[in-house]
Amino acid sequence: MIWRWLPTNAPEGRERAGTPVGGKTIGDKMLKPKRKISKKEIQRDPFLESIFSIKTHLTEKKQYYTRIILAVLAVFIMGSFYLKSQDSNRETAENILSKAMVFIALNDEDNAMIHLQEVIDEFENTVAGRNAGFYIGRIYLDKGEYDLALPHFERYAAKGRNPILTGSVYQAMVNIYRSKQDLSNAIKFQKMSIKHSNSKEEKAWASLTLADLSLANGDKIAALELVKRVIADFKNNNGLRQRADEITGRIGS
Repeated sequence: MIWRWLPTNAPEGRERAGTPVGGKTIGDKMLKPKRKISKKEIQRDPFLESIFSIKTHLTEKKQYYTRIILAVLAVFIMGSFYLKSQDSNRETAENILSKAMVFIALNDEDNAMIHLQEVIDEFENTVAGRNAGFYIGRIYLDKGEYDLALPHFERYAAKGRNPILTGSVYQAMVNIYRSKQDLSNAIKFQKMSIKHSNSKEEKAWASLTLADLSLANGDKIAALELVKRVIADFKNNNGLRQRADEITGRIGS
C-alpha cells in the first residue's frame, strides 16, 4: 500500500519529504551516511605503505647516503680545482716558452736554454713542456752536441703531438744516428719519418733518403724498389727524377 501525505495546499503531483514510497521514505535515501574507511584499511594503502617504506629506508641508511653525497661533492670540488690548476699551469708554461722563443730569434741561446729548461722542469707534461724539449734538442743539434740532443728528441718522439715538429724530430734523429754510423736506427727512424710526411712529394723525398740509407747498409734490393716506386709516381718531377737516377747509378755500380 502506498501512502501519500499531501498538504491541503500542495500542488497535485508533488510529494512531501517523508512520504512512504515502496516502503522507504525519500528522506531515507537522501540522508543515508557513507561507509567510513577504517584505520586498518588506511594503513594497508599501497601508496602510503611505499612512502613509509622509503622513509624508513632513508632513515636507517642516512649515514650511508650522507657519505656518498659528501664523496661525490669532494670529487667534484677536487676535479674543479685540478682543472683550474691545469689551466693555470698551461698558461704559465706557454708564457715562459714564448720568452724562450724570443731569445732563440735573437740567437741568445744561453737565455733561451734557461727558459726552456724551466718549462721542462716545472711543466714537463704540458704541450709547452714537450715543445721546450724539442727546441733544446735543436739547440744542441746545431752545436753538434748530438749525445745531448738525442734524449730530448727521443722524448718528443714518444710524447709529442705536433705533426710538423714530429717530422723534424725523426729527421734529426736519422742524421744523428747516421753520423754515428748506426744505420739500423737511422733506417728505423727514416721509416717513421715517411709515415709522418705531410704530402706525397715529401714522402717521395723521404723514400729516396731511405733508399740511400738502405744502399749504405748493403740492401740493394730494398733501395732499388724504393727508387722505382718514386720514378713511377713522379715522372714529371725533375728534382725527384734526378735524385732517383743518382741512387740508381750507385746501385748498379
